[in-house]
Amino acid sequence: MRIIIVILLVLIAPQLYAQSTAFPESILTSNPGKADFHLFTTQNQANILVDEKDQNTVLLAARLLADDIERVTNHKPQLITKYPKPKTQNPSLIIIGCIESSQTIKKLIRSKKIDVSGIHGQWEACLTQVVDHPLPDVDRALVIAGSDRRGTAYGVFELSKQIGVSPWYWFADVPVKKRDFIAIKSGRYVLESPSVKYRGIFINDEMWGLRPWAMYTHAPEEGKGIGPSTHRRIFELLLRLKANLLWPAMHQKTKPFNYYPENKVVADEYGIVMGTSHIEPMLRNNIGGAEWDTEYPDEPWDYVKNRDHIYQYWQKRVRENGRYENMYTLGKRGKDDHAGSDITVDVLEEIFTDQREMLRKWVKRDVTKIPQVLIPYTEVLNLYNQGLEVPDDAIICWPDDNFGNIRQLPNAKEQGRSGGSGIYYHFQWLNGATTAYTWTCTTPLGLTWYEMKKAYDFGVDQLWVVNVGDIKPAEINIEYFMQLAWDIESWDHSNTKEFLSQWASREFQAASASEIAEILTKHYELGYARRPENLVLWNGREQKLSWEWFSLDHYNDEAQQRIDTYSNLIDRVDQVYHSLPVEMKDAFFQTVVYNVKGTALQNLKVLNAQKSHSYGKQRRASAADYAAKAQQAEQGIYALIQHYNRELLLAGDKWDHMASLPGPWGGQWHQWDMPPLSTYSGEGTPRLDYALEGGDSIHLPDFSVFDQDSAFMDLYNTGNGVVYWSAETPGDWITLSEHAGVIFDEKRIWVKIDYTKAPIGIDVKSGLTIYWSSSLRDEWADWDKLSIEEREAYRKGSTKASGGDNAFELKFSICNPDQTEKPHGYIESNGYIAIEAEHFTRKTTGNFQWQVIEGLGRSGNSIAVLPPTVEPIVTPDKIIMESPLVEYDLYLFSKGETTLKLHCSPSLPINGDYGQRLAVSLDNGPPQLVGYVRGNRNVMDNLMTLNTKLNIAHAGQHVLKIWMVDPGIIIDKIILNTGGLHESYLGPQESNRIVPQK
Repeated sequence: MRIIIVILLVLIAPQLYAQSTAFPESILTSNPGKADFHLFTTQNQANILVDEKDQNTVLLAARLLADDIERVTNHKPQLITKYPKPKTQNPSLIIIGCIESSQTIKKLIRSKKIDVSGIHGQWEACLTQVVDHPLPDVDRALVIAGSDRRGTAYGVFELSKQIGVSPWYWFADVPVKKRDFIAIKSGRYVLESPSVKYRGIFINDEMWGLRPWAMYTHAPEEGKGIGPSTHRRIFELLLRLKANLLWPAMHQKTKPFNYYPENKVVADEYGIVMGTSHIEPMLRNNIGGAEWDTEYPDEPWDYVKNRDHIYQYWQKRVRENGRYENMYTLGKRGKDDHAGSDITVDVLEEIFTDQREMLRKWVKRDVTKIPQVLIPYTEVLNLYNQGLEVPDDAIICWPDDNFGNIRQLPNAKEQGRSGGSGIYYHFQWLNGATTAYTWTCTTPLGLTWYEMKKAYDFGVDQLWVVNVGDIKPAEINIEYFMQLAWDIESWDHSNTKEFLSQWASREFQAASASEIAEILTKHYELGYARRPENLVLWNGREQKLSWEWFSLDHYNDEAQQRIDTYSNLIDRVDQVYHSLPVEMKDAFFQTVVYNVKGTALQNLKVLNAQKSHSYGKQRRASAADYAAKAQQAEQGIYALIQHYNRELLLAGDKWDHMASLPGPWGGQWHQWDMPPLSTYSGEGTPRLDYALEGGDSIHLPDFSVFDQDSAFMDLYNTGNGVVYWSAETPGDWITLSEHAGVIFDEKRIWVKIDYTKAPIGIDVKSGLTIYWSSSLRDEWADWDKLSIEEREAYRKGSTKASGGDNAFELKFSICNPDQTEKPHGYIESNGYIAIEAEHFTRKTTGNFQWQVIEGLGRSGNSIAVLPPTVEPIVTPDKIIMESPLVEYDLYLFSKGETTLKLHCSPSLPINGDYGQRLAVSLDNGPPQLVGYVRGNRNVMDNLMTLNTKLNIAHAGQHVLKIWMVDPGIIIDKIILNTGGLHESYLGPQESNRIVPQK
């Protein structure tokens, strides 16, 4: 783990340590001693000294620190750019400078007041140290000395963050924590170089939020683009997050970054390295209507037919921008993010030669010292795998699949390249279809950790860049990504929730942090199961919508379970919002409420529409009510957007035009279509009908003592008016949530079994009878006039509805054996066993082993082998002897052939040296290979399914064993289908697990 090392400058003393993450151990002290540094008290205030000839980024950081101190204390320190100066009554200073360019810092080094050997020559490192008598007339100083300009700025902004200024103080209106006292612990603090050299964001698909906000609200004077005023805010945010690179916005009708000559100057002032995406070689925006179309209208974007003009076009930008710090994208794609028909291996290699020649001419003679990158996106990756030769000193930036799963990582030979590797990752993606996701941020932190740590383990440490759309509302994910890139060792497979809790405590208040972390964890889990943007898919070829993903009939009504969970999340996030002080509400709304409630409301809209449509076909009188709920949720989304744009409590309309429903691009707008609704609310005389869990017309799902399960039956009215009903059971061991009552539209009745009273047997047949009538007995003719006691007696079944001909019988079986044998582990019930993979019984330990990945899974956590750098293990003997193993104890009533289904995240093979295989067995059977079959991977579902057959030799106790064959596979859920598995989206809830008594 990278750490900030603290060494006391006084006598030999213990070392103190503080992590160099977003949440380090504080360098502040509330009880300062004589050796500590008083930055601010009501009687004394330290001023800031920075060399006037230091680099612009350092001077800017010093000015921003002065502003931050004023935000915290209401007193702004004086900024001193020359020293010595007349002695003042304030003999303490904050001295800021770069060891390369600050004369003051150089004097401190020569006088041995500070020792910079630990940061000299390092990339973006910084020393922060309390120094006595650093200069004449200065009693004590806090020295912030960076190895370079960004290292200095990172040290400055680390101090800002610790005194109470969030990196998101402006971009999310996080309130500054006020202080009337600031003291720094005496010591020497070294902020070490980052894990990843270049760390940045790609602003993309900005036409829904960032561009209209900049154009109409923030900087209308700068026109239809994102100019220097907006970029100043973006660059400041990046520095505060310890990022150093930007791929700027580039979509259609957005003015290109270099349309504004000042943009590149502002980037240099903030020390931000400018790069460009996979379709913008040599800092050129080629999207339709942008630079190529403007400068070379009607000419082909074809290197074979039009090499000279394309060469001139690229060279002009290199000549104009070459004196600034850039990373140059090599290669070429087609215009508008399409494949180029002119691009072959030979043509690309010719392009590399030409591009490097212009870099050598206009930037630096030693072209190997110029940051360059190839982004082998889509068809270019195919060409690379066909043998494309990339300059050895250029970074190869491996892309993900647009959904957060990295396509390919470097093999051993590629890891030896001098240019190293990078990753192009996505938190959002636009493709002009309903498979895009460009609205709320639902990418789980656990997925980001797993994929980026896997990349880092395979030597990818030169460039990490993530597509963030409009920046907002991806604030949390962006910060997590940057913290991984800064210090990958501080975060692991088990502490993503800790990150959320620490982030919430920093931004809001400690009392709410745990609840906020729990809310966000559930938000990511539900969103990973199905993103809100992909709840409605449009098939343009067939001209039809798809929206019915979650089962209404199986596993306690998957759709209703999701409705209930999201409704609960809305209540919880509202409770936190209302509990916060008013100054925190706007920030909480932007970063948490908008994401959680927006996602929840889209689910309530679509899922209630699904119920309305389905129940309308059944002629349920409730169908119209579900339609109203869907419409209410849709209106809630628009109200949420309106609040974000114009009704924030303190920020007002600061973010007007930032929030919207993305979509008017191709068929993507259909994401927001309302699925078909039913207006059916009952016709004719009252009549009772029913629907059973499992979809059968007579049989409820079977019950088992080992699962303590329940099942529902829906009683519903198809007409107008009321229906009176009561239930009759053969014994008091069958318990119902209600036994009788009145139904205007529908009632869900839950059936459970009291196994202490139930008959003994493996397959006990039973049932119940429902009686109904549209009227009661004469003396109970008016329900409204019944007493509470009379109504309760009716519900409990002491009175039956009149009309004996109106009755239906339901059947079911129970499994309640004489338990002379005490089974343990996961118990078969209803023809299956379902297991959340993280709930294993045993696993092997060692250098490589199965670990629980917190916060990654469609219904909880998941497991994967860590670290993923182990070689594939293929032969049966080696699998048994060497491969990481995880085991699950089972108890089965079935025997014979059964199907094993492994629900996995849709990860991809690490590279060509790896596959997607596991080995499985029951008991002591030989390892049986199971691998990915083409077509069993779906990024809309975030699911890859591995299927195989197993033979159950006998009923009773068994052990399911799963071995790693190839690393890189993430197992989410395990289902053993013995004949009773039903079609559903998530699969059945986890089977009951009996742990043997010790």
